[in-house]
Amino acid sequence: MIHHFKIFVIYLDYLNFVFSFAFMEKFILKLAQQRNPEVPFGDYRDELTSLKMDESIIEKIFQKVKPNPKTNNSEILFSAIILLIFSPKSILLSEKVENGVCFVIKKYLVVNQQSASYRIKVAREVYQVDKVFKHQVDSIVKEVRGE
Repeated sequence: MIHHFKIFVIYLDYLNFVFSFAFMEKFILKLAQQRNPEVPFGDYRDELTSLKMDESIIEKIFQKVKPNPKTNNSEILFSAIILLIFSPKSILLSEKVENGVCFVIKKYLVVNQQSASYRIKVAREVYQVDKVFKHQVDSIVKEVRGE
């Protein structure tokens, strides 16, 4: 009984920490907005907002890119586009990939978990380093979103 209570107290401490951190982040953002009104913080928020998983969008991307192991970078391109649309924090900020994205990459590229994770890692790196690749991903994302 005491053991369960101890775990509950530890969990409450963890929740308090998470809440405090989120609360602090909110105030940091508010202060940054006040001191830098010329910075389009709303645009950044929009850019980091993911779309809900939509099979029709995934299919549209798949048909556009036609990923194939024999076609240079096509699987990495597909992975980067999926990340940018359905898990933008993971590719832009190197955060954890959101639920379902790795499964989609596994399913559409017909690879195992390890290969899907590798493609995600490489897609992040190439997107951040290669300007031509980044432009290609961004233009396809805009096209798919209808912007």
